[in-house]
Amino acid sequence: MIPGPHGAVVVTLLIEPVALLVIQVLRLLFVDMRAGGPVLPRALVANSALCVAGAIVVTAWAKVVTVSTGNTIPAWTPLQSWVAPALYYIVVFGGWGFAHFWIVAELAAREDRRRAVAAEAEALKAELHHLRQQLDPHFLFNALNGIASEIPTRPEAAAAMVHELADYMRYSLDHRDQTVAPLGSEIGAVRAYLELQKVRFGDEFSFHVAVEDGAASRVTPSFLLQPLVENAVKHGLKATALPLAVDVRATCADDVLRVVVTGNGKLRPDWRTAGNPGVGLSVVRRRLDLHYPDRHRFEIRQAGTNVTVELELRGEPCSVS
Repeated sequence: MIPGPHGAVVVTLLIEPVALLVIQVLRLLFVDMRAGGPVLPRALVANSALCVAGAIVVTAWAKVVTVSTGNTIPAWTPLQSWVAPALYYIVVFGGWGFAHFWIVAELAAREDRRRAVAAEAEALKAELHHLRQQLDPHFLFNALNGIASEIPTRPEAAAAMVHELADYMRYSLDHRDQTVAPLGSEIGAVRAYLELQKVRFGDEFSFHVAVEDGAASRVTPSFLLQPLVENAVKHGLKATALPLAVDVRATCADDVLRVVVTGNGKLRPDWRTAGNPGVGLSVVRRRLDLHYPDRHRFEIRQAGTNVTVELELRGEPCSVS
């Protein structure tokens, strides 16, 4: 017999490594109780039986150790010397086992959520790139039609328009893989487009662009303004005689970016229900829904002899380039 505290230390050193070994074996044998695994009650019974079996193994080893070292508890009956340690280890293994499953299930759920968020982000990014890439052919088609109309009567103006178009398309190529950009750089692209129209129409066309410093630094969806300005020019030409004027303003207050595009023109009385709004506006609306879900306002209204398009964007776009 090893007396006193030394005996307790020896017993502990002999029993606990075996208990840890049993825990590792149980971890390998436990039946998965997460969703998609076996039916929960059956898995629960199987794992409980494993805990009981492990407890019996460790209890038997503890019995061997305590008897061989003479560190038994004299007050216990033979039955108690088996039942008490067995119940203790059943509780220990059961508590450890279910804590283990809870942690594993929580980590798996977090990983599933992370993968779902990543997949959703990739899908969102793919759609945003697709929508963005629809704008260049749409713009190029309209610009080339305008150049073609000038070639027979004003070849010099057509040549100047080609140079302005090249500058615009260079900017587009530099930003082709970006879904967001600072508003200041977007305004640069808008100016290039308006200069293109200025070359085409001369004194019959004028434009004004005013952007607050705070608004210029805000990140917005790339090429968001170009379809709005293009529509102001195109529909202004259809609805009114020259001269034509376009005004673009951007302000920022607190967390809200406000952009207003105004041009000559007149909305049809049934414009809200007239059907297809065109590629440009359809793409703008969809991109706003994706970048600013429930955080934007997009309004088109008649203001005297002008048509005004107003955008309000709250916060930052929810995607990255």
